Amino acid sequence: MTMAWLFSNIQTLDEPKQDKLADKVEGHYFRDALSMPLNNPSLSPSQLQHAIFAHMPSWVSKLMRIRNRIVKLFGFEVGADNLTPSSDELAIGDKAGFLTVIEKTQDEIISYAEDKHMIFYISVLKQADQVIVSTLVNQKTLIGRLYVNSILPFHYIIARTVMNNALKAKRL
Repeated sequence: MTMAWLFSNIQTLDEPKQDKLADKVEGHYFRDALSMPLNNPSLSPSQLQHAIFAHMPSWVSKLMRIRNRIVKLFGFEVGADNLTPSSDELAIGDKAGFLTVIEKTQDEIISYAEDKHMIFYISVLKQADQVIVSTLVNQKTLIGRLYVNSILPFHYIIARTVMNNALKAKRL
């Protein structure tokens, strides 16, 4: 049974070719993209990233803390247990929780984190009356591939929940 009815304003997209993550794909990878309506087109991609990720539900933060304790045993680097941007206007090099901003244009902001098992990217792309949030995980090791496959059900729910919450709270 699909949970699409819970997230009716969020659309799953085919792998986007128009964002800058398309150029970062390497080897074994996971990629997804979600879009939703943008009610305030004056927001920058940085402000959109803040509007979506600065308001994590407490259950997500708890899951991230548990995740950090477990994956540390397998050699994953762990940092902040959130994706909360330090500000609503980020510059290259700024932190967004455990991610670092590496690219920023008028239409897109890309943040990333890397360890020996994988490279993780998030793109927030503004397109007219839509915002597209895309994830790319380049898996460098077998452990990285096993990890990504084990967290996909959580990723599915968490990504849609935080986007849906931002929309319902009229932060977009």
